[in-house]
Amino acid sequence: MAKCACSILFISALFQIILCVLAQKSKFANVSPASFIWKDAELNKDCSAREIENSSLRVTHIQGKCSPFRLPNSTWWSVIVESIKGDEHRYRAIMNRSVGRSFKTSSPIRPQEDTDVPLSSAKGGGNYIIKLGFGTPIQNFYLEVDTGSDITWIPCAPCSSCSSALFSPSKSSTYKYLTCASKPCQDLGICGNDKNSNCSVGERYGDQSEVDQLMSSETLSVSSQYVKDFVFGCAYSLKGPLIQSSPGLIGFGRDSVSFVSQTAALYDRTFSYCLPSLGSSAFTGSLRLGKTALSIPGLQFTPLLSNAQLPPFYFLGLTGISVGEELISIPAGTGKGTIIDSGTVISRLVEPAYNAMRDSFRRQMSNLTLARPSEPFDTCYKVPSKAVKFPVITLHFENSLDLSLPMENTLFPGNARGSVLCLAFALPPDGGDSNTVSIIGNYQQQNFRVVHDVPGSRLGIASENCDA
Repeated sequence: MAKCACSILFISALFQIILCVLAQKSKFANVSPASFIWKDAELNKDCSAREIENSSLRVTHIQGKCSPFRLPNSTWWSVIVESIKGDEHRYRAIMNRSVGRSFKTSSPIRPQEDTDVPLSSAKGGGNYIIKLGFGTPIQNFYLEVDTGSDITWIPCAPCSSCSSALFSPSKSSTYKYLTCASKPCQDLGICGNDKNSNCSVGERYGDQSEVDQLMSSETLSVSSQYVKDFVFGCAYSLKGPLIQSSPGLIGFGRDSVSFVSQTAALYDRTFSYCLPSLGSSAFTGSLRLGKTALSIPGLQFTPLLSNAQLPPFYFLGLTGISVGEELISIPAGTGKGTIIDSGTVISRLVEPAYNAMRDSFRRQMSNLTLARPSEPFDTCYKVPSKAVKFPVITLHFENSLDLSLPMENTLFPGNARGSVLCLAFALPPDGGDSNTVSIIGNYQQQNFRVVHDVPGSRLGIASENCDA
């Protein structure tokens, strides 16, 4: 009997040791530099595929093979590096959001006057695009999906400063321009005393970009579904590097004029996206509209928070970050909160959180030689051709949502050969003091299904192979 008891104790101890070893291994992952040699577009990629279903749309990187905006004579790695440079403009625009809208008493746009401008390539841009239709008959446009904006806008004729295709109001039988007496314009709070004036909005951003637009309504086509009297901005003037090259934008923010709010009766203010890996320019993901996304297996939820100073954005409670075996706590009140954003590429963390995470990462990678920093990354390594172990980074959110990042979401290739790998996080452009926000960018969201359940005030995340 004694021998039997000893055997049981020995087996139990051995089992605990095995569990401990497995847990230890899960804190690190092997990385092969070859896996960070990103593939350019395959010649046989079919970009004509239809949408999966009525409430599902294909999501394409604006510089991907299935996008009409790919920069000519460029490599896939180089256009992604270029798109990261746009993060700096976007971050400053977010922080200067209070420089907002103005009312214009008159509008230079004349709905019956059309100008034909050929499609031209967008420059840079870290966003993802979907295809939507405007008007009767339908005029199709690719628009950038932006979870940080409320007003949807498209370039309209006549617009001499727009570098993308133009919507022709005079060719649609369902187009209407709105006056200041209309409810959407009243809700925006931008109109003066003359209620008969056209509702013209001038949006100014932190990098001095401007969009001047005439608020309008139109029938919107979402795959085979239709949204009547959809309110949007008919842009007649674009200025600035952040805006001028944009094909247009669909606002998935939280305000009353956003796509999410305007289609509440159809999709119940619920949507999800799955962004593809950047491993190939041919990969595409998906955007799902409606509550079907809530039934995805493996979803973990964290509360959606809000910030009165930045009302369109989706805030989360980031409570800590694990780097391998080390847990870094992030006290409440660090910075102005954490945004999850579709339009920012690389995650930016306020200074106390970023410095602690970076220093822990460096301590655990002391066996490798630091390479020259590659803006905006300050922690890069020369890696040998054989596999190397890197610590797994896990983001901890309120309600025990733990997001363990795959290596493709953790490291960024510092060159096209993959022989230099950088920690794919950064400080905000002007430093990360207490007056700044942290942002979870789309690079860290690759191959996750991200569900925005606005009525339930929660955000869900589940691992998913988004590459199609």
